Amino acid sequence: MWNAFTATLEELSRQYEKIRVVQEKKRKILVALDMEALEKLTAEEDFLARAVERLETDRLAHLAHIAKATPGVSAETNMEELALLAPSDAVHRSVLAASRRLSKVVAETKELRDGNALLIEGALMAVNRQLGRIGGAVVDPVYGSGGTEQVRHLRKNLDYKA
Repeated sequence: MWNAFTATLEELSRQYEKIRVVQEKKRKILVALDMEALEKLTAEEDFLARAVERLETDRLAHLAHIAKATPGVSAETNMEELALLAPSDAVHRSVLAASRRLSKVVAETKELRDGNALLIEGALMAVNRQLGRIGGAVVDPVYGSGGTEQVRHLRKNLDYKA
């Protein structure tokens, strides 16, 4: 059970590493505004996310088995404490190493994701501004009291008064 748990952590690390690489590619694609490549990359990203979801389900199941068989394991037990409760020193070291590796790659992936989110937000604002110039309206970067976007019309378009 401990070995299966460690193997799941290692597989999660491999999947997150793949996602991290995708996030790096995504950054370059967002900078280039290559929407076709972004669409393809998004499909790959979705596939990897589903794999992580399955592995997370497995990880939680392994933790439940470990909690039943190991006194002192609870929902509040962190990975450092869990590793200390491992049945042998070798298992302790492998669980701790896999956990630290997973934490590191998850943190790197989140950092890349957050940077990409800023790029996406900036691109969306630029598109909104351009559309507003074309249509003669501006969407303000704030929301109104009803939770809707505030739109200002710069000039009256399509005024058909004869």
